[in-house]
Amino acid sequence: MELIYILVVVLFSAGVGGELCPKQCDCDMDNGLNRAMCVDQNIITVDMGVPKAVQVYSLSHNVISELDNFCFKDLGYTSLQMLDLSNNLIFWIGLHAFSGLDKLVHLDLSTNRLRYIPSDLFFETPELDTLDLSSNVFESLKNEPFLMHSKLKVLNLNNCRIKALPPRLFNRLPNLRKLDLSENYVTSLKTEVLTPLRKLERIELRNEFWLCNLDFIAVENWIASRGITYQKQCKKKVPKMSEKMIFLVPDVKKKEVDVSDIWNITTEKNDSAVEDTNKPITPFQKFDQDFSAVKAFILGIEIGLAIGIVATYVWLNRFCTCRALRCTRPQTRRQRRRRMQRFDGDMRTNLLWTTVVNPDLESPPSFRRQLSLPDRSAPFPTYGLPDVTEAPLQIDAIRVPDRSETPPPPYHDCRIII
Repeated sequence: MELIYILVVVLFSAGVGGELCPKQCDCDMDNGLNRAMCVDQNIITVDMGVPKAVQVYSLSHNVISELDNFCFKDLGYTSLQMLDLSNNLIFWIGLHAFSGLDKLVHLDLSTNRLRYIPSDLFFETPELDTLDLSSNVFESLKNEPFLMHSKLKVLNLNNCRIKALPPRLFNRLPNLRKLDLSENYVTSLKTEVLTPLRKLERIELRNEFWLCNLDFIAVENWIASRGITYQKQCKKKVPKMSEKMIFLVPDVKKKEVDVSDIWNITTEKNDSAVEDTNKPITPFQKFDQDFSAVKAFILGIEIGLAIGIVATYVWLNRFCTCRALRCTRPQTRRQRRRRMQRFDGDMRTNLLWTTVVNPDLESPPSFRRQLSLPDRSAPFPTYGLPDVTEAPLQIDAIRVPDRSETPPPPYHDCRIII
């Protein structure tokens, strides 16, 4: 009785302390390995509560975007041998994200958003054998080792939008056996890229963009000389058998038949044609042969334009000379007033100048009598002589014409101020 009680307690304690498989996952065995399949469940993290003894862990078709440092080691997943993270949204992986996975052999990171990974990312997974990085976005690769791993044997870079393969890309993968570079944007390849891969056994280069130049043909010859499994891309196009059709016609000899015996042929002599060929061509006919209708039309337009321009110039020149064409603006009131003032000043100046230059005119202006001194002015005393006085000036003193210092008589004109 006591033995049964102890057995029940042990079984109960084992049931209580056991680990359960999460509802989002399916746990089973695969080839003797503990497997947990957590597929297409909108999972955002690797921590799903899966038991730590898991060996095959699949998290494909989810929405995981990042892998933090030590994310598997902190969860205790140190027994992982196969890890599937394909078809997620992973764009960043920490340098120590795979730390603690010493037994990891297969890693699938295909169909994610990786643009760059450190070359020593898998330094802490020494047993890694197969790495799938297909369908990522490794567009531009630097001239440095893409990965550094001494035991990696299979590398898949299919459909990664790679544009060029630098010479040092595979320098640190000495044990690589299979390489897939198909469905990329590479157009040329040199032998220097594949020379470090001394143990390469198979390579895939399926691509529509290859240029079959000398470098690529040399690479294909190098691959063939090493005995590497490879599907040749630059092939000579062999014509199909249906493109050439050969007919064997029996050799039948036929007699020659005179056409005049069968056909009704009448010959007419055309003397006019002979005469026309010997007749010389006139200059007009030669011009008609050399110049087409379009050239003649364009030449006529140019001549007409030239004649029109010359005629217009002559007409405008004559029209403007006769002052029939008025190109000035009408004068304003202020301009007319200034013009009249200048005209009046010029007229007064001309009259005064005429009086000075030609004093002996037929009808000179009448002299004006002006008083030299007032009538009540006293006689001027003479200085130095006592009791001697000069005669006073005459009242009717008149300008003597011969005296140059005498100014001309003032001219009083009638001015109408408007």
